[in-house]
Amino acid sequence: MTIFKRNLWTLFWLVVAIGVLVLSFILTSMWQATLRAEESHHQARVELISQSVTNVLRTQELILEVAAAELVRQDLIDTTPEVLPFLDSIMEASPALAGFGMALPNGQLVKVTSTVDVSLMPNLLEQEASREGFQRALDSDRLIVGRTYYLPAVGAWIIPARKAVRNERGEVIAVMSAGIRADGEKGVFGNNLHTGPDDSVMIFREHDGYLQFMSSEGVTPDMYANAHRTPEERAVDRLSLTEANGVTIDELKARDVPSIYYNQREGANYIGGAWYSPDYELWIISESNIRTVWRAFLERGLILLMVFLALLLLLFYLVRQIERAEHKRRAALMYQSRHDDLTSLLNRVGLIDQIQQLVNRDEGFGVVLLDIDNFRGINDRFGQEHGDKVLNEFARCLRKLASDQFGASRLGGDEFAVISRIREPENLLAFCNDLLQRLAREMASGPLRMQLGASVGAAVFPAHGDSFNSIIRSAHLALYQAKRTRNDVCLYQTNYEAGYLRRVHIEQRLRGAMSEMHLYMAYQPQVDVRGRVVGVEALARWDDEELGYVPPNEFVEVAESSGLMVELGNYVLDRSLADFRKILDEVREPLELSVNISAMQFMQLGFAERVLSALKQYGVHPHYLTLEITETVFMSGFEQVVPTLEQLRAAGISLSMDDFGTGYSSLSLLRKLPIDELKIDKSFVDNIIDDEPARNMVESIIAIGKNHRMRLVAEGVEDKAQFATLVGMGCGRFQGYFFSRPVLPEEVGALTRARNS
Repeated sequence: MTIFKRNLWTLFWLVVAIGVLVLSFILTSMWQATLRAEESHHQARVELISQSVTNVLRTQELILEVAAAELVRQDLIDTTPEVLPFLDSIMEASPALAGFGMALPNGQLVKVTSTVDVSLMPNLLEQEASREGFQRALDSDRLIVGRTYYLPAVGAWIIPARKAVRNERGEVIAVMSAGIRADGEKGVFGNNLHTGPDDSVMIFREHDGYLQFMSSEGVTPDMYANAHRTPEERAVDRLSLTEANGVTIDELKARDVPSIYYNQREGANYIGGAWYSPDYELWIISESNIRTVWRAFLERGLILLMVFLALLLLLFYLVRQIERAEHKRRAALMYQSRHDDLTSLLNRVGLIDQIQQLVNRDEGFGVVLLDIDNFRGINDRFGQEHGDKVLNEFARCLRKLASDQFGASRLGGDEFAVISRIREPENLLAFCNDLLQRLAREMASGPLRMQLGASVGAAVFPAHGDSFNSIIRSAHLALYQAKRTRNDVCLYQTNYEAGYLRRVHIEQRLRGAMSEMHLYMAYQPQVDVRGRVVGVEALARWDDEELGYVPPNEFVEVAESSGLMVELGNYVLDRSLADFRKILDEVREPLELSVNISAMQFMQLGFAERVLSALKQYGVHPHYLTLEITETVFMSGFEQVVPTLEQLRAAGISLSMDDFGTGYSSLSLLRKLPIDELKIDKSFVDNIIDDEPARNMVESIIAIGKNHRMRLVAEGVEDKAQFATLVGMGCGRFQGYFFSRPVLPEEVGALTRARNS
């Protein structure tokens, strides 16, 4: 079968090669024919336009001679400026004219048609656009075509045609000048001579390389009138023209038929035809971008190409069907050998093959092993058939949740594996925790509606093992550790194993500490300038029976990384409000409660409703509560945050910007945010006495707060000098060890009475 398959594809590619050769020959011939047709088009257009331009100029030359003769006959060649009706009658015979008249040798136009405003007519020798052409007319007996320019006296763009009038002694007594319209509206100089956006018709002056006229997409006289081909550019143009025709430039000028050329400029290729008018020293050029030839070629060749491709696809389909039948049979056998019959996940053989390939490529990856907790109890209670359904559902959830990884496998029984693309231990740990939680949710919301836990062990290649056997062994050791506590995640550790185990331990203990109310709150007083207690800030504390005292920064960090931050934040809010209600009942005077809110907690859907509900539950008026937030809240999505802030503030809750001045965007946020209070960070207060920049920063923050009518609270006040300095700057509230350390809720009443009495 292999020999047959190889010979079949060899035959196919042989047929394809022959077909490509035949198609290439046909397309080459078609391309040459298309190119010749385009050349013929340009030749024909140049001939037509050349005849038209020559006829127009000869007609104007005749008109100028007739007008000059009549002026001489009537003895009207003098310095008196005037409009001559007989000139109007002559001009009526040539609608292409915008106006014409007679100028003296000094350049002053004196005899004109009624279409010319003599008061706007400049001296033709003094005006830059007409000087060169007028001077050449003085020196020549032939009709001179000047540069195209805008003439205000007739309100139009014109191509000037001038001819000198001489007396019997050959002296120039006048110059007849006609302005042929070049506004692109009608006639041989209309902007309708081109046939598309990539096509153009141009007339260049041989004398100086100026563009006399152009018909092209979007081009108007003001755009081309000053266009000029430099001597270097003209040399390149001549080279292209002579090389394409194999003759000298003088021989080309002498030709009475247009010459074809190919040119490249500004990164584009062009094809065109050119003819030289020796009588008027003009080059008439018809040109188009070579892509017009390609378009015409593709229009003709597309059908042929489509037929060829259709035949090729049909042949490919037939060969492919034969090859697929064989491949399908072999793939089915391979699939059965590498996949689990029950769940259709990779089996142990497939997993070994997958890991070995990654090891051979020396590609980093993570091995995650999962073991369903108490699966034997499921089999014992509900039977093996139900147990198989649980395995199938677990496999479905795992396949879905690990779809962006290398893949999932079933190793046998209730043990599964995921080969992850994650190669960093910390990221792999987070992935495992998230996977475990999502698996629980998927199983709970799935068709079986089961509350199912699993133990997870993970290891990273090559950090935790540099071969197949060692990495699998490391993952199994981690799984064994995880199964000791059930529904747990354990990442294999080497030299930093102790720190990791403590972190995992804190996480597990923290879950229990919140559910069993082992976390408690301490309250640090906030005082006014007289030292009276006006509020307290709630601070979470934890003394664990196994871990001992756990610092807030440590367990808060664990909560953030393990997804417990929202739960911890809600716990702190509820516990603080419950304590505060008792404090208010004891002190019987107004106090305010400040509670820190994390970004993750704040971004939860329905956060504002959750806060208001808690206030109502514990009987605390919203005006007593201040929520402290940091700039990280706004980094999560400014547009989503502001409506929640406004909803809270509308209910009467105060909002405080914590650690103000330490972030890069605080100042720009203030004018947009409904903030009531600024908290001056301890890092500034610590150095306020000896550090002038720190003192200046505090003064600036206080000024900003006052300008925005915000309350100001200084944190970390530890001595009398700091307190006095802050009072002098205008700060209104203070907290720190100088006044009191955080105290238990039952101590707040006595402290308040002592300071406020």
